[in-house]
Amino acid sequence: MDPFRILFPRGPFSMSGTLVAPIETGGTEFVPVPPDGQHRRIANMQQMIHRYLDDIVDSGTSLLGEYTHRLERQLGTRWGNRYGVATSSGTESLHFSLRIAGVGPGDEVIVPNMTFVSTAFAVNAAHAVPVFVDVEPGSWLISPEAIRRAITPRTKAIIPVHLYGQVADMDDIMALADEHGLAVIEDCAQAHDATYHGRPAGSFGDFGCFSMWVGKNIGGLDDGGFVIVRDEQNLVAMQRMHNLGRDRTVRYLHHCWGTRSRLSELNAAILDYQLSMLTHWNVQRRMIAKAYDRAFAQLPLQTPTVLPGREHVYYKYAVHTEHAAELESYLKDRGISTERIYPYLLSEQPAFADLPHRVEPTPVACANNSKLLCLPIYPELTYGEQQLVIAGVVSFFGNRV
Repeated sequence: MDPFRILFPRGPFSMSGTLVAPIETGGTEFVPVPPDGQHRRIANMQQMIHRYLDDIVDSGTSLLGEYTHRLERQLGTRWGNRYGVATSSGTESLHFSLRIAGVGPGDEVIVPNMTFVSTAFAVNAAHAVPVFVDVEPGSWLISPEAIRRAITPRTKAIIPVHLYGQVADMDDIMALADEHGLAVIEDCAQAHDATYHGRPAGSFGDFGCFSMWVGKNIGGLDDGGFVIVRDEQNLVAMQRMHNLGRDRTVRYLHHCWGTRSRLSELNAAILDYQLSMLTHWNVQRRMIAKAYDRAFAQLPLQTPTVLPGREHVYYKYAVHTEHAAELESYLKDRGISTERIYPYLLSEQPAFADLPHRVEPTPVACANNSKLLCLPIYPELTYGEQQLVIAGVVSFFGNRV
């Protein structure tokens, strides 16, 4: 008998306590397990969101109002007692940080080959050249040694990506930056509250750039982002750049180039609330990760490597196996959706056929990217669904013996 039917003869229950509608595959019914849970998070906040919307409509302020100011104060305090600026996306946060750091035409910026395309697109948006380098085996974080080998007289900045929710080796990266006079712009899109030797992601470099897209550890209704900056000079520059080059108090005086990239008051209100829940939600993610770690310990499957001195926040739970494609298909047939984060390396993206870039040797990324698969992990994942995922993975490898 299939282990799913033994564990859940009637199927697992939803967050509201009702049975989830089953799907049918090959004559057998399985209860679907989604790859992420943002739709559940937003649904749980529905009444609160309606109250926020009424409040904002009544106030007549849809941008740069009290919710945004309160969120920015909280962000600055929480991430290293610096300054926070809310933006429209993590991508624009990176783009603006590069410009303020003085990156421009002809400059090179080192990024990992294994990351979301926004990391490199932001470099192109600043009219600079992204340089794709290798990652460390096991953690899949950017390799300090690969950074060292890629530095040239044209190198202006490094963008370490804290992939999947774990902070890169910031001691070595900052040492390299200091040695060569380079700016460091942390891509923290997946690392809300992740720490490195007790310090939060985003508090090491010149800028810490976060995404608050709806699917992140905290996220609004759609896109969103924020930047953590070190000093008041960069704070003023960031506030101007995301607001058409003007200060927030003078509407028609534009001091520098800028664009419209502000966070809406509604998203700021939602994120202000979610920030108070982030610690709890990350604890839940770690609990699910520990359950997976224990269940998969004896399988021919590499679970996420948590490096010394790190606190992982498990934006994704990426397993490594030679059978990633088969496992993905097997779980899909049982209603369990997984993800490839990301199925193509930057150097494999068709967009870069027409965009300036440089590719360093990336043997680790090339050999392992296709072997990574992300299992469902989010605070709204029910215990029953966790057990479905575990049963599916265990039965897959059991059938291969």
